[in-house]
Amino acid sequence: MATASVPEIKTDKGFLPRQTKLLLGAFVILGAIGFIVFNALAGNQQYFMTLSEMKAKGDLAYRETVRVGGNLVPNTTKVDTKNVTAQFTLTDDQNNVLPVYYKGILPDTFEKSTQVIAEGKLDKNGVFQASLVLAKCPSKYDPSKIDWYSSTQPGNLNYSTGQ
Repeated sequence: MATASVPEIKTDKGFLPRQTKLLLGAFVILGAIGFIVFNALAGNQQYFMTLSEMKAKGDLAYRETVRVGGNLVPNTTKVDTKNVTAQFTLTDDQNNVLPVYYKGILPDTFEKSTQVIAEGKLDKNGVFQASLVLAKCPSKYDPSKIDWYSSTQPGNLNYSTGQ
C-alpha cells in the first residue's frame, strides 16, 4: 500500500511578521500615491510675478516665459479688431511700467478690470509679448458702478482703424 506524506507547513521565520510586511507595503503604496498627487497639484499652481520681481530678474525675463501681474493703466488700451491684437500698459505700486502687446481676443471683463495677468516673454525693446491675458474680476459686484449703454451706441474702447 502506498503511503502519502503531508508536507510540513513552515512558519515564516523572516525578519518581520507577515502582517507587518503587509502594513509596510500598504504604507509604501499610499506614500507613492501621495507623492504623485502632490507633484501633480504642484504643477497646476498659478504663480505670477509683480513688475518689480520681473525687473529684478534682469536678463532671465528676456529668455523665459513668465507670468506677470499688474494694474491696468486707464485709457491705454488700444484694440485692433482687424488684426485681433491689443496693446495696453501695466503698472504697479512702485511706478514700474510695462507696455504689453497681445495677439488674441481679450477677456470680456478686461476693461472693467483693474488687475491683469499676462503670460509671455519680454522682447529686446522692453515690450512684453503676451501669449495669454487674464483679467482679474472685481471681488465684489456693485451694480451702481456699472455703466449701462444702449445696444445701439458704440462702445468706448479705443478701437484702431486697423490700417
